[in-house]
Amino acid sequence: MALSAGVNGIYLSRTNLDVAFDDNGRQIHPLAARLTGNVAGVMKLLNHCGWQAEPDDDTSLPYQFTLMARLEA
Repeated sequence: MALSAGVNGIYLSRTNLDVAFDDNGRQIHPLAARLTGNVAGVMKLLNHCGWQAEPDDDTSLPYQFTLMARLEA
């Protein structure tokens, strides 16, 4: 799939979802995702919803981020 920096999007793979969450829906590993478009706005929205998005260190994958749900205190 060709990703465009001009189109807002959050791209997830089923495999990454299966690895990141257990059978009860709890996050057990970071979730790999690709964010495009207004990335700063998407990151702000994710943060507001209890998620933290960090750019991936692997520069061979453009738009790659790691998502983690914040733990409730």
